[in-house]
Amino acid sequence: MKITIAKTTEKEIKGFSKKARKEADIEHYGPAARWVSKEFILKATEGGKIVGVVKAKYEAGVVYIKNLIVAKDQRKQGIGRQLMAKAETAGKKLGGHKAFLFTGKTWSEKRFYEKLGYKKTGDLPKHFFKQDFVVYSKTI
Repeated sequence: MKITIAKTTEKEIKGFSKKARKEADIEHYGPAARWVSKEFILKATEGGKIVGVVKAKYEAGVVYIKNLIVAKDQRKQGIGRQLMAKAETAGKKLGGHKAFLFTGKTWSEKRFYEKLGYKKTGDLPKHFFKQDFVVYSKTI
């Protein structure tokens, strides 16, 4: 048997992927597994000006906090905490049972996430730009 590997498109593999993914999902998660995915973005404003944003994605019961940004001059005022709480609540409403994120291993934000109840659950050595990152998770 001679196997050939070549670039392709989502359109070209759609039929194969749908069938193979369904079979794998049944094998790994059981027949009730349904992949529901929804991205959402929340903003914090003050006087009509955006002072913070959280981007998240819900998928299969898990909320991935993709990005949390608070304006530098607005930090330490509870904006990030409020954004995270709203993101977790939105994730729960979609059926989420867990939230996770990753951040730089040496970044001060680690303490912020730990105060919110997140626990370190993994390491990502030499990740983005070859910097070490850590994974944080929390049951919601």
